[in-house]
Amino acid sequence: MDQELMFATVDVFSDCAFGGNPLAVYPHAEQLTSAQMQQIAREMNYSETTFVLPPSDPQHTAKVRIFTPQAELPFAGHPNVGTAWVLAQHPQWVPGRVQNGQMYFEQAAGLVDIEIEYQSSQQPSACWITAPKAFERLHTVPRQVLADCVGIAVDAICNDGCVASVGIPFAFVEVSDRKVLAQCKPHLAAFELADASYGYPAEGFSLMVYCCGAAGVLHARMFGPLIGISEDPATGSAAAALAALLAGSESKEFVLHQGADMRRPSVLQLRVQQRHSASPKVQVGGHCVPMINGTLRWVN
Repeated sequence: MDQELMFATVDVFSDCAFGGNPLAVYPHAEQLTSAQMQQIAREMNYSETTFVLPPSDPQHTAKVRIFTPQAELPFAGHPNVGTAWVLAQHPQWVPGRVQNGQMYFEQAAGLVDIEIEYQSSQQPSACWITAPKAFERLHTVPRQVLADCVGIAVDAICNDGCVASVGIPFAFVEVSDRKVLAQCKPHLAAFELADASYGYPAEGFSLMVYCCGAAGVLHARMFGPLIGISEDPATGSAAAALAALLAGSESKEFVLHQGADMRRPSVLQLRVQQRHSASPKVQVGGHCVPMINGTLRWVN
């Protein structure tokens, strides 16, 4: 039997074509099995592909499932930003409720709160997502282990790294400057060793290496060879956790630049808002560029 599925792609966290992190979005995906979603994600071969289904609660906008070429993720930043942008531009693809630019995506990690800013009717200008889980700072990772992962001298690393999460865990380590950051290259065997000793359940060990520029400006690269992503041009979930990590007990805003070393420059806006008697509200936002509208057709 022939099957046809519409899809759209966007470049996320960029204001120009061929920048940012590409994403494929498949609406009306309730006819697909999990195995078929995984096959399609592998075929697209983007760092993530999303599938939009009707929400369990009709007050929400959609259930959104996120797949890398190798596995399903409980949460990720750029897929949520990109999916919200696509649905804002294609309201006929929205299976649930949108009110006053507010969307709610049901995901394995929890409910993702999304704010859409519009420049005109059906033309979004920015998309902000709120991390679905409270910030957690987890275990420390020795800087020698992390230096080996990206092939740099240990004295180029400022301190031991750590694992942190706002829905999905990542390791983080600061390097001395932008030149060192440009020299990083992932080494699979070292990632496997790090995963064995300093990993976390259900997720392959991934590492964001960063350096601090001018006040509030960050530069970063994210390597995830164990999850099929040698390097990611824009990683919203990691950027959000990094912002919370650096903010400490203060409310702060950051601009994070990622992807330049891959020739896919990305700009991620980050907000950390401290709240009384609650964990901080952590948001990541940015712009998207529509790229492809297409149809996937195959014969079972």
